[in-house]
Formats: sequence, C-alpha cells, structure tokens
Amino acid sequence: MISTILSSICHLLALYLSAPLLWTAAVLLITVYVIRNVYQAVSSPLFQIPGPLLNHVSNLPLRYHMMRGNYHAYTSQLQAKYGPLVRLSCNQVLLASTPELRRILATHNFRKGKMYEINSDTKSTILSTSDPELYKIRRRQLGNVYSMPTMRMMEDIILENGVLSIIKLWDAELVAAPPNQASVAVNYHYGFHGMGYDVVGALGFGQSFNVLSQGDKTVTDAIHRALTLKILKGSIPFFPRMRWLFPSLYEARSYLANTGINVIKKRRDEIKATGKPPRIDILQKLIDAHDPETGEVLDEGSLLAEVFLLLIAGTETTSNTMSWTLMNLMHYPSVYQRLRDDVRREFPDHSTPICYEEARTRLPYLTAVITECMRLNTVAAGRLTRRVPEEGGGATVCGYFIPTDSAEICLGIAACHRSNEVWPDPLRFDPERFMGPDAEINAKNILAFSSGARMCIGRNMAWVVLYAALANLLRTYNFKLPANAPYGPHRLRNDIPEEIPGVAFATCSPRNPNKNCWIEIERAC
Repeated sequence: MISTILSSICHLLALYLSAPLLWTAAVLLITVYVIRNVYQAVSSPLFQIPGPLLNHVSNLPLRYHMMRGNYHAYTSQLQAKYGPLVRLSCNQVLLASTPELRRILATHNFRKGKMYEINSDTKSTILSTSDPELYKIRRRQLGNVYSMPTMRMMEDIILENGVLSIIKLWDAELVAAPPNQASVAVNYHYGFHGMGYDVVGALGFGQSFNVLSQGDKTVTDAIHRALTLKILKGSIPFFPRMRWLFPSLYEARSYLANTGINVIKKRRDEIKATGKPPRIDILQKLIDAHDPETGEVLDEGSLLAEVFLLLIAGTETTSNTMSWTLMNLMHYPSVYQRLRDDVRREFPDHSTPICYEEARTRLPYLTAVITECMRLNTVAAGRLTRRVPEEGGGATVCGYFIPTDSAEICLGIAACHRSNEVWPDPLRFDPERFMGPDAEINAKNILAFSSGARMCIGRNMAWVVLYAALANLLRTYNFKLPANAPYGPHRLRNDIPEEIPGVAFATCSPRNPNKNCWIEIERAC
C-alpha cells in the first residue's frame, strides 16, 4: 500500500516537473510579475517623474550599480540626462538639485530613511537616528566633544599620530633607498588611511592602532569587513537571514564592539585608580558628555555606539579626501606648483610643524584646493535616503508631488556637485571657483558635510587633519607621478585629465589603489 502511494506521488512530481510544464509555469510567473510591476508603475503617482523605464518597474538597476560601487557615477549620469529629480527605482527617487536638497536638509521634516535603521548594529547614534528629538539630545551632549576648541586642544595628538607619523615613515623609506636614489615610490592611499586610523585610535581608543609605525592591520581589516557587512545589509533585503554564510563579517563586527567595550572599561578603571583621566581626548569627552539642559549622560550602549561611529566614520572620509586631493594636484601641475610655493613661502622654517590655524589663515589657496576636491570627488557619495513627511500627505519636490510612503528620496550629493546647472565646466578641477568674488556663494553649494539641521558633527576634526597634513606634507616633500602612472595629466578625455575611477559604498575611494595610487617623493630640504 505504502509503495503504491509513493509510486503515485513520484509519478505526479515527474509530470509537474517535466520540461514543458516547468517552462510554462516559469513563463507564466514572469509574465504575471512583469504585468503587475508595469501596472503598479503606470498607476503610481511617481510615473510622471522622468527616468529610465526599467527603473519604474524594477529595483535591479539600482542594486546592480550599488553592488558594483558605482552609485555615485550612475546617479551623476542620470542627473545629466533626466534632470534634478529622477526615478531611481520602484520606491526611490534621486534628488540632484542643490537648492532643493538644501531645503530638505534644512529641517527635520524629512527624516532619515530605513537604510539607517537596517545598518544600525548598536544603539542609534547621532548619525543613524531618524528621531529628531533624540538627535537634538545627542547634539547637545556631543556638541562640545567635536567643537573646534576641543579639536584645537587635541591638535598635538592629531599631529603626532597623523602627519608627523607618516613623515617619519616616508623618511625611513628614503633613508633605506640606494645612495644614488633621491626619490622613492610610496602608496599615498594606504599611507593616508593608516594615518587616519592611527589618529582615530589615539583620539577615541586611548592609543594609536600602530598602522603606520608597525604595519598592524588588525583593526583596519576588521573595519573593512564590518563595512562590507553594512553594505550588504543595506543592499540585499534578505541578507540578515544569510548570516551563517558570512561568519567572518559578523566576527569582525563583534571584535570591534569588544574593542570599544574594553577601551571604555580600561579608561574607567584608570580614572577610578587615579582619580583623574590619563588625558583629555575624544574618548574622555564622550565619557564626560552630558546634556547641558538636563544633565543626561550617555548610557553605556550609546557611549559604545558613538565610539564605534568615530572609528567607522572618522577614518575613511578624511583619508579618502586626502587621496583625492593629492591625485588632483598631480593631475593639474600648475595647481600643485602654486600651492607648494604658497606653503613654502609662508612657512619656510621646517623646525616646527604647521598647525591648523596657521594653515587656515595664511593659505587661502589650500582652502580652495580642499574645497574644490570635496566638490569634484565627493567622499559622501553613497546612497543617503530621506523619508517624505506624513504631514500634508507628502511633499512637492522639483515640481513633482511625492505622496507619503510612496518613495524615499535619495540625496544625490555627488550628482549635485557635478551639475552644470550650478558649476560651469563641472568635470574640471578648478580651485579658482573658491578664490574670486563668487567664492562665498560657491562654498555654500558644497554639501560634503551635509547642510542644515543634520550637518556633520565631525567636520571640525576633518578640517584640522586636512589642513595640518596637507600643509606639512607639501612643505616637506616634492611629489611627482611615476613614469608608468596609469592616470595623470598625460591621459586626457575632452581636454580634462581622466581621474582615477572611484568606488563608492559607504564612502568614495580610488578604485584599485594598489595600482593607481603610487607617487614618488623626494625630501624638499
């Protein structure tokens, strides 16, 4: 009896799984899927928003470009072809209008999108929270932590573990070179990243991570895996269910969390033993942080989350900006020569390092160079989302009404920075944009640190590192591209030096830096 039943079941399965029936079922399913998506697209209030037809019915193009790290380039192309508001996917629109983007960022009405919740591994931070009230509390608690006076107070730590450390490393490579060789090739991308991690380690974890001095990559490798985890979670909806396939990514996240827990515990034990902190740094400022209105301090979970945020957000952004700046200087020799001459004329004495305030006040062309780099090679070039307000049932953006819950707005900062509606000859690196009578107006259109209500709280630390590092390096070394450099002023497209391709996930960095980011250095004194 049982064998008869089993035989009948097997016979039925064979019939259903026969090739003709299987293909017919597959075609029917695909047809139903396509018809449903087309109907939803045509009937959607978003259908009038311009964009590729496929983007109206599918999320696949967006996911494809995100997984390849091409979101910044893809959105810039869409903006150039379709205008300031573009249909990016079934439920997302790209906003690449600088005035409109600044309007949205000016208030808390457009809350941060779901991606921030998906990618939040710990308690909400000042970056990830979508709750305006929690953000205001965090801003009051952390305002002093990242203020310019605080950063200036910690500048010796930044110099020692940052630019002075990389100078020591590069000098050692010059000393090790053959006697008849005046210059050596160094990889500036890896050098700047090591510098960034060591600075953040010294400020937020009590000691340098020794990336530059000892080549220790334990923390950097863990951060890269943790960032990969965030990217996958934000790009693939069902990724959290696949945890068992990627144990190393989750192990890296746990390692970094435990590192933060141990650092906080060690600092508290030191204070308990001596009655005072060993030094005042960002870690100590975070421990002491409180709301001046209520006295509320960070609980242990929130403290760990903010320390973790410093590690993730405080390294890649500044380091990548330095890499792009040096690339542009090498691609535009006249800009490099002018800036180098300015630095050496203003600071001829090599016996003391150039500090932030000195560089900022005496080197206006350095300010213009950094700002133009932030425009042309926007580091915050990944997908940043905002929700449409519930009040009023939606919002009008660029003349199109977007109903609540119909779509999220993706902020196209990189696309805005390359829009020819705002920037003449937008693909050319031209610091003069920030030197003439329009300099102040142009500077307001730079969104590298966001704008308005959610402006980046870490911008002061970034400016201190950038000014000090670039000024001291330009005074110390002569730079030139290797003879076999794949990119440079010799490689033109439409009479503009072709830049190193970028890859944008959490931040935008040069693609394939092991091949593309070498430079020859020679001591200038």
